[in-house]
Amino acid sequence: MLLEEFEDVVGVIEPTDRQIIDKGEVCKTIILSFNGEILQGLIESEEVYLGGYLKNLNGQFPWYIYKCDGNRVAVMTALIGAPMVVGQLEELAARGFKNFVILGSCGVLDRSIEADKIVLPAAALRDEGTSYHYAPPGDEIAYDESLLVELEAIFGKHDIEHIRTKSWTTDAFYRETPDKVKRRLTAGAQVVDMEASAIMAWSQFRKAQVYQFFYTADYVDHHNKIWDARREERTADAMTFFTIALTIAKELERN
Repeated sequence: MLLEEFEDVVGVIEPTDRQIIDKGEVCKTIILSFNGEILQGLIESEEVYLGGYLKNLNGQFPWYIYKCDGNRVAVMTALIGAPMVVGQLEELAARGFKNFVILGSCGVLDRSIEADKIVLPAAALRDEGTSYHYAPPGDEIAYDESLLVELEAIFGKHDIEHIRTKSWTTDAFYRETPDKVKRRLTAGAQVVDMEASAIMAWSQFRKAQVYQFFYTADYVDHHNKIWDARREERTADAMTFFTIALTIAKELERN
């Protein structure tokens, strides 16, 4: 099968190729949010400046430099979908960024998990294609344990409540059928996302420092076969989650 062709060799095209690398201001840590409102809110309310940008046929994708507590942290909107965000991470790592703090919402498969809860994806079911080009075949992949311990230590230090669980990473959110949801729950997944397994595979292949967390949003109700957006339950401001990401970034800058 095509998904069994993992090869640990140099690619014909590498993100370090001179045709891809461009100018820009790089710092040690970059925060990537899948919620574009976070970057927009930061631009409108804080003193930031353009650091550089990535580009493809869709246009330019900027990152900004945010100064806090004497440190510089880059902030950027993450591109949605496993192939897109991994390509983005490849190019950012090639530019020189070292620490990647990644945050975004996730769907909930287990109705007992309320909205706006912080989730650490300790492992992910690989229902996408990108990870199979960065890691050997397998149904799931685990978060790097040393990074997970480091992230949980930061959460513990700052009293950030969180849930540690497995996620289901899927390319096709319109194909989350009731029976699939049941099978994923049986396999241990309590939440669903679109990128985590690919990001884990990429970070381990490139030996990159990735610190990813979710905040819970909608509920995929396989019992009643409906999608519950839970908009009334989702009361936290998006910048609340950015503050958590910034806390992680500050701790990483101290090390």
